[in-house]
Amino acid sequence: MGRKGTLHMVCFLNAIFGLLTALSPNYWVYMALRLLTGFSAGSVCLCAFVLATEPIGPSYRGVTGMSTCYFFSGGIAVLAGIAAMCQSSWRLLYVVTSMPSLVFALAVMPFVSESPRWYLVRRRTDDAMRILRNIASTNGRSIPDGVTLKLDDEDDLNKKVEESSSTILDVFRSRATRGRLVLSVIISFLCSAVYFGLSLNVVNLKLNLYISVVANCLAEMPGFLLTTVLLQRFGRKPLAIGSMILSGIFCTSASLIAGVGALR
Repeated sequence: MGRKGTLHMVCFLNAIFGLLTALSPNYWVYMALRLLTGFSAGSVCLCAFVLATEPIGPSYRGVTGMSTCYFFSGGIAVLAGIAAMCQSSWRLLYVVTSMPSLVFALAVMPFVSESPRWYLVRRRTDDAMRILRNIASTNGRSIPDGVTLKLDDEDDLNKKVEESSSTILDVFRSRATRGRLVLSVIISFLCSAVYFGLSLNVVNLKLNLYISVVANCLAEMPGFLLTTVLLQRFGRKPLAIGSMILSGIFCTSASLIAGVGALR
């Protein structure tokens, strides 16, 4: 299906599950639909990120990846505004928030290009070159007619074909990839727990809930800018380690502030 096809499909699923949630007859159906929405929403984020960053060269890939974070925080801020206007009905809130995925799938996705890398891996060099020429044209540049994408020789190609037929189970067969996968899952879980723990804790602020959510989203954005600058200088691994250490120090310190976040 490719990156584009997968993104198109999960956008439709996201809209469908959201609309069905609004029709939930009981709590258990609601929970099941929220679980399915979680899978589709997570897939939307992943597919969109890959589709946005794959055509980008290594020198700008980090900056491009970080730029997607602004839309995430901005979307939550907009969601807070929509929720403030739909306080009379939670079902209406689900209907309204399902519409963007449907509109994106119908009105935007037809104009989105597939990843040239996906075409190249499948030996569709002409399609990959067509996408690259369109990108260059959009940027006010051009690729000379004599430039083409050259595949590896036959031996390397056979090796790549063999590798491309592997499955997700092969990740667990290798000690190196298995260890990296486990570490990635643990790190992702811990980062998500801290991020959403802080985000959901805005209900404890003595302010309007919706204003608190918007303020929390806006407070994230300078961090994205700082991360973008530091990412270019220090790289991913040192920055990830350093930011997690600082995060732990700041969260622990905030919990000890007397009268505000003191542990009880």
